[in-house]
Amino acid sequence: MEKNTDQNDKQTGKRIGGIVFLFSCCLVLCLFYSILCRPQKDISIEENRTLQKVPVFTVKSFINGQFQKQMEDSIGDQLLFSIQIKYGVKQTFNHLTKQIAKLDGKKSGQKLTSTTSSENTPTTVIQPEEALPEKTTTQQESTKTLPVAPPEQPDKNCYTYKEVVAGKLYKLDDSGYIVEKPHAPEEYEFELYDPEMLKAVTFPKYLYFIECSESADFNDLQKYNAFEYIKEHMPQMTGYDKLSYNSFAEYKTLFYQTDHHWNYHGSYIGYTQIMRMLEGENVKLLKPIGTHVYNTIYNGSLARDNLLTCSTEKFTVYEYDLPPYKTYVNDQEKEYGYRSLYVSDEDFPHKKYSNHYGMYYGDDWAKVVYDFNQPEKENLLILGTSFTNSVNELLASHYNKTHVLDFRHYRKQYGERINAQKYMEENNISKMVIIGNISSLGYRINK
Repeated sequence: MEKNTDQNDKQTGKRIGGIVFLFSCCLVLCLFYSILCRPQKDISIEENRTLQKVPVFTVKSFINGQFQKQMEDSIGDQLLFSIQIKYGVKQTFNHLTKQIAKLDGKKSGQKLTSTTSSENTPTTVIQPEEALPEKTTTQQESTKTLPVAPPEQPDKNCYTYKEVVAGKLYKLDDSGYIVEKPHAPEEYEFELYDPEMLKAVTFPKYLYFIECSESADFNDLQKYNAFEYIKEHMPQMTGYDKLSYNSFAEYKTLFYQTDHHWNYHGSYIGYTQIMRMLEGENVKLLKPIGTHVYNTIYNGSLARDNLLTCSTEKFTVYEYDLPPYKTYVNDQEKEYGYRSLYVSDEDFPHKKYSNHYGMYYGDDWAKVVYDFNQPEKENLLILGTSFTNSVNELLASHYNKTHVLDFRHYRKQYGERINAQKYMEENNISKMVIIGNISSLGYRINK
């Protein structure tokens, strides 16, 4: 009798499990096929990217696999409540990571250098949705300077890297800034741009390096010296320059609180340095005509990807007086980015995790061409990633046509890797500049 009861219970459990599974499948299908009675979405403001629409079936696209790939992407993009589902999954993942870290006995505060700290205060993990205090406290940024020390000597401090997201993100003080875990340049292979391809370029070629927190130890900014290492391990360039800083305080003037990109001030400094590298010290530079502060707290990429709300800064940009120009995105004339949607301090696209950097400065595409219609001037080639988006038009204003190529998307769009020499010859381009941080120039080994 008991055996029959157990079998009945098992069968009942299987039926319930089957019903739940079928209900879940039906729910997902209903959420997706609701597009039959609602318009498909064009863009995601939160993710700042163009969304894949349900593709039209053709035999050719089915045979080459393009239809299946676009259909797979469209399911994730056009699914009703897809953004909320993605954030829910991320929230769950963060919670599980925290619980696993507790089980492993990981400490939330770590030193990433051998420097000892005079503070013995226990550190805590900042949880998603937990905002830092709006007022910041002043923290000493450098040790006492001896009379013989050079004035521009980078800081050596006793910062404690306090964990925000296990093994990934840290804070050094109470300013709201979060930084990435630094890694030595020896951990990278610098072959994202084919070394042989770069060697083959006979035109003047330049490299501009952006020193982000992922390649800087704020206790000793001379520890890694990633710029010099990269120069030694990439093909020889005509000229070099970099965005650097001598203290964590200076870093905070150049980068966002919670985004890995440089901010409006850092990108402007980068523009001036790049133009002097390309055209000499006497080049006439653009100057900002104003500063625009939008009335919203900007939760940048580091916060957005981990569902944190520790930012206290408002999204701010410099404004410039630029001559009219046209942009071509993947060979089609269209507006690059959604700056026109930023109408005023209060009228602009905004949600909690809106990607304002990408929305304002432009999304990532395989190719963007700026045409300033100045035929008496040279043409320029920029190789880069999203870091260039905020300086593209500033650099392009000095040239006739400026071609911006992103290796992450170029091969998929055009079916081949970037061949800079060939591309420059075909488009009458006379100079090339590579712009990037350590992770957009190389990839970490065994990451």
